[in-house]
Amino acid sequence: MTDTRPYDAALVVPCFDVAEYLPSFLASVAALDGFDRTQVILVDDGSTDGTLELLATFAGRHPHVQLVSQSHRGPGAARNRGLREVRAGHVAFADADDVLVPDGLSAMLASARHNDADVVVADFTNVPLRPYGRWKRCFGAGDRCVERIADLPDLVFSASVWNKLFSVPFLLRTKAVFPEGVLFEDAWFSIPALLAARRVNLLDRSVYVYRQRGDGSSIMDSLRRNAGNYRDHLNLNLHLLELGTQYGPEVRRVMERYAAFTYLGFLRRLPEAPSELDVAALLPDVHRLYRGIREDVLREFVASRRDAVLQTAAKADTLGDWLAAPRSLLPEESRPADGKWRELPLNPAVTVHDDPPRYRLVGDRVELRGTVATADGHGFGSRWTSSTTPISAVLDTALSPDRTRRGVALLQTLPTSTLNVATLRISEGGVLMLSLPRLEVLPGWADLSAMTWPLPEPVPSR
Repeated sequence: MTDTRPYDAALVVPCFDVAEYLPSFLASVAALDGFDRTQVILVDDGSTDGTLELLATFAGRHPHVQLVSQSHRGPGAARNRGLREVRAGHVAFADADDVLVPDGLSAMLASARHNDADVVVADFTNVPLRPYGRWKRCFGAGDRCVERIADLPDLVFSASVWNKLFSVPFLLRTKAVFPEGVLFEDAWFSIPALLAARRVNLLDRSVYVYRQRGDGSSIMDSLRRNAGNYRDHLNLNLHLLELGTQYGPEVRRVMERYAAFTYLGFLRRLPEAPSELDVAALLPDVHRLYRGIREDVLREFVASRRDAVLQTAAKADTLGDWLAAPRSLLPEESRPADGKWRELPLNPAVTVHDDPPRYRLVGDRVELRGTVATADGHGFGSRWTSSTTPISAVLDTALSPDRTRRGVALLQTLPTSTLNVATLRISEGGVLMLSLPRLEVLPGWADLSAMTWPLPEPVPSR
């Protein structure tokens, strides 16, 4: 990577066994505005499925497309190899199983040149459509410039590199490189860049189409099924906490929020972690991470009583004891007699409104009714919905799947509106959870209630 600029921008693309996706990706590269002024660097990372041949054919047609080949070393090493070839003032990254928006790169470049921004962050589109993190809250209000990451703290949750454009002089000045041999290399690169940047421009439009592979092989699909991810993400968060401290207390808090939110999913899964994970060896650093996160930050992301129990144990260094003998959220005697209504325990995101939420068991059925409200006063569905929501649900445990029993909860968000569908789920361990869509304030799903009791055995089918 040098600060010479015969091209408007460079595009670095690591490629490993993506022959199935390459035709549509390469077509989107060729359709880029300013394609002939873009240095395209394709790095084949030891592919075995015909990827190299497809890349060679494409590079042979275009003199400004460069093909580099290396033995398989992972995406971090492939991106670093591509960075060494950059001959442009700005660089972007893409993955070869996705698709580029035709004017996305040129729009990011125009944004960067407008005020000499070190980093441009744009929106992207998921296929299939799904909520994609807290950073999406930063978009929807138009383009803007951020000079202090603490002014827009949710932006650090945008850890991917493929919706960003970086100034090459800035990367040279900060000696930015990708880590090699670990996962989450995007976050190791992007988040320190967001902290160090003098100016970060937000481009309020989609420049990239992220495709979730249908075969479940995307990294995000296997996030918590891979034992190595538990250690790699823990190391990342410990590093970012230390880095945040160097920028002062406001940025330290930003990184505490990042660590608390992103590691909570791993913490939840520790009781069912992959068998090859050495949990005992991980626990001291889990305690070190949670010891460094203040209580109010942890509380912000609690979505169930179990979350609070796990976080408290991690912070107190008693998580090992809890994992060895986990306690029920409710004692066994809390299982109500058939037909008797009991109050539904709620997590901190929800408050009781008028008719308290209640549940009862009737044979193999779980029935739920009542009214809830969000603690922050916002609606469950969107800014136009009421903050109070009547709920009614029936779950037949005899007819649902064995491992995870699911049912439908109907929620009326306004007196005259149609009903929204949520999920009532009973896990294998007997935890009842009502999940409601929170599209406006908290993208995705929030578990609003949690309890434990011995469930009735499913009735055998005849």
